[in-house]
Amino acid sequence: MSRKDFGIWEGEKTIDLPQQADAGLYFIGRIHTPWKERKDCPKNARESEAVCTVEVDTRWREALKDVETCTHVVLLYWMDRSPRNLVLQVPGHHGIQRGTFALRSPARATRFRALRPPARSFPT
Repeated sequence: MSRKDFGIWEGEKTIDLPQQADAGLYFIGRIHTPWKERKDCPKNARESEAVCTVEVDTRWREALKDVETCTHVVLLYWMDRSPRNLVLQVPGHHGIQRGTFALRSPARATRFRALRPPARSFPT
């Protein structure tokens, strides 16, 4: 899949990003989903029965010790093909231009998700 698959659509507006990032981050794993194109991503996980998996890199597995005792786990994820410079979008289900942060768009720069941990321990 190329970056253009998640590129700019009609009615969307971009901005120039700062030349230097404000911070860095370490990826601790990968999320695997069945969706290959932006248009196929549901705006809400409740709209899909698809099975998605979170794969935690082996070096971080010990950090999952006792996570099953938590009521929720907050997962911050970065969709690798999403444009980072969109400020206005036109969602297909709504048809009216809205601000990116007012949407559940797969083209939003940062995503948050609260998950209930599984009832059993993760392998270490």
